[in-house]
Amino acid sequence: MDLATAIDFTPAQDKADIPCLIDTYSTMLYRFCRSLTYSKEDAEDLFQETWIFALRKPQKLQMAKSPQSFLCQTALSLWKSQQRKYARRKRIAPEVPLEFAIDSGENLEEALLRRTETEFVRNLVTQLPEKFRVPLILYYTLEMGVADIAKTLHLPPGTVKSRLFSARQEIKKGLLAYES
Repeated sequence: MDLATAIDFTPAQDKADIPCLIDTYSTMLYRFCRSLTYSKEDAEDLFQETWIFALRKPQKLQMAKSPQSFLCQTALSLWKSQQRKYARRKRIAPEVPLEFAIDSGENLEEALLRRTETEFVRNLVTQLPEKFRVPLILYYTLEMGVADIAKTLHLPPGTVKSRLFSARQEIKKGLLAYES
């Protein structure tokens, strides 16, 4: 008996499941990518790279007990790799961020205030250590439960709860400092 038969995996079955997997998990995966990158273009690139990796390794995708966890793990690994490459490039040639454009139909003062608040909260989340930031993104952006986050990150559920609590406390401290 070969491995494909032992795990009930056949190429014909795999080809039939791909559209179903994409339909089921594409929105969730894109939201996760967008939460990691905070950039539409970077999120789209990460989203595509994740699906390409998953479709090149259909055995891993089929063997995964939870495709959602497998896709999040893959996206997270690819994103971490990109971050390391970016950090190396940034040391060599730093770049200056571009200002965000404000819609012309909005009240300028309200748009600036909203943008400032959004950027502040985004910076608070970005400044969190990765071990706190990733569970927070999975919990609030993807609305994953503690058990699913634990499975995705290969951590005990108690550790996930502790990290979520610590992340919330850090953000609360930052918001209190911002208000005063």
